[in-house]
Amino acid sequence: MNKHKKKSAIIAALFVAVISGCATNTNEEKTESPKEEKQVLQIAAESEMDTMDTTISTTNFTPMNNVFEGLVAYDLSGEIVPADAKDMPEISEDGLTYTFNIREDANWSNDTPVTAADYLFAWQRMVDPANGSGYAYLFSGIVKNAEAILNGEKEVNELGVEVVGDKSFKVTLEQPVPYFLDMLTIPPYFPQSEAFVTEQSENYGLNAETTIYNGPFVLSDWTAAKGDSWKYVKNDAYWDKDSVKLDEINTQIVKEVGTGINLYDSGQLDTFSLSGNFVSQYKNNDDFKTNNKAWIYYLELNQEVPELANKNIRKALMLSINRQTFTENVLQDGSEPIYGHVPKGLAKNPETGIDFREEAGDIASFDVEEAQKAWAVGLKELGETKITLELTTSDSEDSKKLAEFIQSEYQKNLPGITVNIRQMPDNSRLDNVKKGNYQMATTYWLADFADPINFIERFDTAINRGNYSFEDVDQLIEESNQQFNDLSARWETMIQAEKIALGEHYVDIPIYQTAEPYLEKPYVKDIYRPVFGSKSYKYTYIDSSQ
Repeated sequence: MNKHKKKSAIIAALFVAVISGCATNTNEEKTESPKEEKQVLQIAAESEMDTMDTTISTTNFTPMNNVFEGLVAYDLSGEIVPADAKDMPEISEDGLTYTFNIREDANWSNDTPVTAADYLFAWQRMVDPANGSGYAYLFSGIVKNAEAILNGEKEVNELGVEVVGDKSFKVTLEQPVPYFLDMLTIPPYFPQSEAFVTEQSENYGLNAETTIYNGPFVLSDWTAAKGDSWKYVKNDAYWDKDSVKLDEINTQIVKEVGTGINLYDSGQLDTFSLSGNFVSQYKNNDDFKTNNKAWIYYLELNQEVPELANKNIRKALMLSINRQTFTENVLQDGSEPIYGHVPKGLAKNPETGIDFREEAGDIASFDVEEAQKAWAVGLKELGETKITLELTTSDSEDSKKLAEFIQSEYQKNLPGITVNIRQMPDNSRLDNVKKGNYQMATTYWLADFADPINFIERFDTAINRGNYSFEDVDQLIEESNQQFNDLSARWETMIQAEKIALGEHYVDIPIYQTAEPYLEKPYVKDIYRPVFGSKSYKYTYIDSSQ
């Protein structure tokens, strides 16, 4: 079992705290000349920014993705393209070394060049145990020696990064990682100017003036001490500034949905995320939209529980939930049923471009007749006529709805089952699941990077929290990790692993894929809203003709 697989499985919360974006202007403003003269967007964020230091922050990924940039980035269509790098890297035949050349016109906002040393400095800061970086484990098992450095077994200067010129450097990996380029799109892998960071010392990243930028925008009117509003201003030193249409983005913190809707209706916000009962109230509004997220909810089953160690019982539980009814009639927020583990929109076949979920198809289903047949067989195998199971869930409103729906479906469709709900704060729920102190539990997984393995590796013996081990699944996951030089074969291997884990062993029960419902004015164009990761305003513009 390679170390990276174990590490990547605990990155669950990486992007849960990504700040939401939005946009602005009243109908009256649309007829005024300022909208044509100056491109200004009004957006909302849900929480303050505590720091813009990429080696410290654990929450500010959307702001960071708009004022900083890595070696590569996602374009408007979701494809990885060169960013600070002038072209895609040269990759060794064994998949272990990547050589990057940084574009000559990549500059910081103070007009100093972005260099290979800036990446070396930032990455070494990330893995230096003295800094206690919250996301240092994103390097562990990926960049050579990162894990040993974090464990105090090697020195920071032994990290697998070598500067071979002012604008060129080489990265050596611990093992081939097919999704390494995806990892480079997230802030922990962004550069930092050593001279500027050293000059600012403990003040670095605490306000707009003590931060330096290499992305499409720079910050203005922001300080961590009073972070309830800020501005993004177009970065004139940015290498691709001609692609940036917005002159300014005004941001304010809006924590209550009702407040945000009032601001949207009065023209003070151009786009705003919805939740709760507001979704059903506004879903017929012309401005209402939804965007799928790479975030699934599913039911974990602890196979140390004798009843759940029975495959027929697990099969019956898989087939007894009407997911469509739950998403359409209970959630009503644009979320969709999911019948596999890998969410729709996360990744495409490297040859055909077909979405993984479409190509893998539906593995789970809703079939009460088949469920009851499996249930009867399972009870007979156990020598029981009835079963009582406990369902652990968190204390959020949506989690409570989900648990009560599952309880109702099981008790309606499976004769002899009793489901008792145990509700607790989400941190407690997670802690109990990790320790195996549960029978069934509602849980979720959010993509850490845009590759199917991030979901499929959850089935591995060394990673899963269901206390199961299936050799055929483990072999397929390990095989996919060795197929770094044959992406089509790796794709097929991952599809097979998901089908066997869910369709033959019924290791857990996928239920739905979340969505982001929001309101957006028709004149707002091209906010990049990925299924996975942070919003980007690089390509956004205001269409004054709307």
